[in-house]
Amino acid sequence: MKLTNEQVEKFEKDGYLLIESLFSPEELEVILGEVPREMAEDSPRRIRETSGAVRSVFALHSTNEKFRCLTRLPRLVEPAKQLLKSDVYVHQFKLNAKVALEGEQWEWHQDFLYWFKEDGMPSPRVLTAAVFLQDVNDFNGPMLVIPGSHKEMIDVEAQEVEALGSVAPRIAEGDGAGTWIHTLTANLKYKINRRILAGLLRKNSIYAAKGRAGFVLFFHGNLFHASSNNLSPYDRMSIFVTYNSSENCLHDMKQPRPTFIADRDYTPIMPVSDDALLRMRTNGHG
Repeated sequence: MKLTNEQVEKFEKDGYLLIESLFSPEELEVILGEVPREMAEDSPRRIRETSGAVRSVFALHSTNEKFRCLTRLPRLVEPAKQLLKSDVYVHQFKLNAKVALEGEQWEWHQDFLYWFKEDGMPSPRVLTAAVFLQDVNDFNGPMLVIPGSHKEMIDVEAQEVEALGSVAPRIAEGDGAGTWIHTLTANLKYKINRRILAGLLRKNSIYAAKGRAGFVLFFHGNLFHASSNNLSPYDRMSIFVTYNSSENCLHDMKQPRPTFIADRDYTPIMPVSDDALLRMRTNGHG
C-alpha cells in the first residue's frame, strides 16, 4: 500500500496518520484468536498492571507465526518504508491489553526518548503502527496525541526508580527486571510536568484516536502521546509494531534492555503477500 502525497504531508505536519478499516473483521478474528493463549503464558515478556491484570506482552512476533505475519504485511511495511525513506526492521512489538476497568493509564511521553536513553537509538527515524483490534471510544482509554509535537524533543529527567520498588515484583518477573521495568509501567520513568504539557498545547489541542476495530494509527517516534484508564466494561486490545530504519542501528549500551523490548537484528523486513493472514485462517495455520 502506497501512501498519497497528502497522507505523507499530513504525517510530516502532524506526526501521525489514521487510516480506517485497514484490517477486515476476518483478519481481526485471526489475530484476536491468538490473544488469550499469549496473555496466559507466564513469561518475562508479560508485563502486569499493579492490579495483576496483563498490561502488555512483548515480542509475540518472535514466537507466533500469525503475529510475525502481521508485521510483514505490505499495508504496514510499505508506509513505514515510505515515511522513513529506507528499509525497516521491527525494533519493538507489543500487545497492549487495556483490560476492562483494570487497564491503567499511559502517561504523556515520547517513545524516542526511551529508545535514545535506554536502547542507544541514534535518531528518531522510527515510527509505530498501532493496530486497534477492537472499537475505541471515549470511555475505553483512547490514545491521545498532540499534533505537531514530534518536531521537538524534550529531555526529561528520570524519576526515582526506587519509587517503583513496591509494585515492580507484581508487574514483571525475570532477572534484571529492576533495571528496565520502570520504562514500561503506568508510573513511567520519563514524565513531563504540567508546565511542559501546557507549553505543548499552546500550539495544538489534544486529538483522541477513535474508531471502529481495524483502524491503524501510524505515529512518529517523537510524537507526544498518552491514554487514560479503561473505564468501560470491555477490553481494548491493540498491537504496536515499531518500525525503525535499518540505517538507524542502536549503539552499544552498558546495561541494554532485553532484546524482546529492543531488538538488535537490523535485517530489513521482507514483506509477505497482503492476504497472508486470511490464508492462515483458511489453512488453520498456528
